[in-house]
Amino acid sequence: MSQNKLHVRSGDRVKVISGNYRGATGQILRTIPDERRVVVDSVNMRKRHQQPTRENPDGGIVSFEAPIDVSNVMLICPHCDEPSRTGTRVDADGTKERICKRCDNPIPKSEA
Repeated sequence: MSQNKLHVRSGDRVKVISGNYRGATGQILRTIPDERRVVVDSVNMRKRHQQPTRENPDGGIVSFEAPIDVSNVMLICPHCDEPSRTGTRVDADGTKERICKRCDNPIPKSEA
C-alpha cells in the first residue's frame, strides 16, 4: 500500500507552475489524495450544461473549478511570500511541522 500524501493542504495558497494556468495563484479548495489532484480557486474553470432540476429550476450553463495535478502547483510561503519547496522538521517533543526550504521558517496550518 502506497501512502497518498500531498505536499499541500486545503486552504494553502499556491502558485500554478505549469499548464494552461501557469502563473496563476489561488487557494486550495479541496484535495483528492487518491488521484493526486487538487482543486484551486479560480483555476482550470470548466463549464457544464445542466438540465433544470428542483434545486435549479432554470438550468443553464454552470461554471466550476476542475481538479489539476498536484505536481503543477507550488506552495507560497507566508513568510517570504514566494513559491517554495517544503520539508518536514521533527521538534524535540516529537511534533512534526512543515518548513519552507527557501527561508527555513515553519509553515503554519491553514484555517480552512
